[in-house]
Amino acid sequence: MTKKDNKISRKITFLLFSILFLVGLFTFKDYGISVDEEFQRASGFYWLNYVLSFTSFENFKSSVAEISSQIKGFTLSPPAIYNYYGVVFDLPVAFLEVAFQIEEPKNYFYFRHLLGFFLFFIASIYFYKLLLNRFSNYYVSLIGVLFFILSPRIYGSSFFNNKDIVFLSLLTIALYYCFKALEKPNFKNFLIFSVFAALGTSLRVFGIFFPVFFIIFYLLSFLSNNKNLNNLFNLILFFIFFFVFLIIFWPFLWSNPFENFVFALQQFSDHPLKTKMLFFGEYIDSNFLPYHYIFTWIFISTPILYIILFLVGYIQIFKRFFSRFINITDTKYYYDLWRGVNEKKDLFILFSITSAIFYLIAFNANLYNGWRQIYFLNIFIIYISIVAFYQIDIYFKRKFRKNFHYYVTIFFLFSVVYKMIVYHPFQNIYFNNYFKKISHLNFEIDYYGLSGKKFLKEILTLEKNKNVIKIGVASWLPLERSIKLLDKKEGKRIKIIGGNFKNADYLYTNFISEVDKNSDDKYEIPDNFTKIDEFILNNITVYQVFKKNN
Repeated sequence: MTKKDNKISRKITFLLFSILFLVGLFTFKDYGISVDEEFQRASGFYWLNYVLSFTSFENFKSSVAEISSQIKGFTLSPPAIYNYYGVVFDLPVAFLEVAFQIEEPKNYFYFRHLLGFFLFFIASIYFYKLLLNRFSNYYVSLIGVLFFILSPRIYGSSFFNNKDIVFLSLLTIALYYCFKALEKPNFKNFLIFSVFAALGTSLRVFGIFFPVFFIIFYLLSFLSNNKNLNNLFNLILFFIFFFVFLIIFWPFLWSNPFENFVFALQQFSDHPLKTKMLFFGEYIDSNFLPYHYIFTWIFISTPILYIILFLVGYIQIFKRFFSRFINITDTKYYYDLWRGVNEKKDLFILFSITSAIFYLIAFNANLYNGWRQIYFLNIFIIYISIVAFYQIDIYFKRKFRKNFHYYVTIFFLFSVVYKMIVYHPFQNIYFNNYFKKISHLNFEIDYYGLSGKKFLKEILTLEKNKNVIKIGVASWLPLERSIKLLDKKEGKRIKIIGGNFKNADYLYTNFISEVDKNSDDKYEIPDNFTKIDEFILNNITVYQVFKKNN
């Protein structure tokens, strides 16, 4: 690339990130509250209270204790029971909530949304730097970061999913420093990588695979490059620092690091919460998922171009690895599985996503609601898709000296942007429309319950002269939490009465159920209610509203 091209691409990149930041800044209040956010907030205060017990900040401690006692009504058991969840995001946010004296419910939830998005924004910058470091091509890296940002479900979830997207964001940053450590295995790179690897693992224990894979790859390099033995001491220090930082960032480990860490690993593999999920029209147990569950959800909820490029890139990297593997001999100059550090990075990504999916399927990991708990796989999906795009870029420029592939890709990305605008603020329920049987009858749609905010605002407008509106909920959703995003005056007019249908003025359902609705009538709408409204997005019904007959 010429200096002029580099200058232009840098300006485009700066403009892109500026637009992303401004869009997030002006829209973060559009999103509803998810079913998990109340628990996460409580978990942050639970552990903040624990950390403060080692200090003498009495006034601060009393404020934290008071707020903790006011947070009630969880889908899960209280944080004292599920105390092994990581709080690397929730604890600092709880501290800031008290420090900034944020007392209005909607304000502290919107504050969480803003901080979650900001972390995703930072991760996007790191992903761009990671791609630029790998491909040394501004335009290819720019396409890659656009894929990363314009992953509708990931982007939408960045505002309210403070577990899975925070984990994805931390792993993205960790991967950047992992690549730096693979390039230059010095103490500085090892130390920084150990910090972010520990941060990610402290949030979700599955993050342990990152440092483990790194150590495996580093040990493999010893087979072909003996000078790497000089850095063995740094590798040992990395291992030590990783666990030191992990204990620091994860208060659950403070009392008994080894035993509690093993316990957290066991909980990930066999989570005690078991429920049923709608998949292809049937209700399946979350701990007995079919082998194609992960593949199906990724395929139907990811833009199709990303999937096609990923498959091409995966085959390319695997073929190259296989070729290297079968041609290893003592007599050849190269005695390893890669040629140079870039191939090593590609193989690391291939090994990571393959091993992660194999583990999840082989050990029948307990997953919920699509693939939200493994959104971090999107890092690898996008990376591998850009490997394919990079090879296409080289081929077109060598063969035709044209940029046709860029025009096609940008046109496709504009279509994704359009879809994201249409879905706003429900990008988290995006489907790519190439699977024709998507509906609330065969897949879970609004499992986060974000539509509750929209419904409550509309029912308040509809019944603007009524003092108290009694609403029953014909689904497994704590709708009362969405009231916290309303103004206090409006919230007082809403009374959520759950399954007490006979006393309800209206019934709301977003079709989410923890029981098999095909055989259990727990959420069946009574005959004396008539459907008066439904929210349909991109031909998919998100929720329905029923009114009691006069």
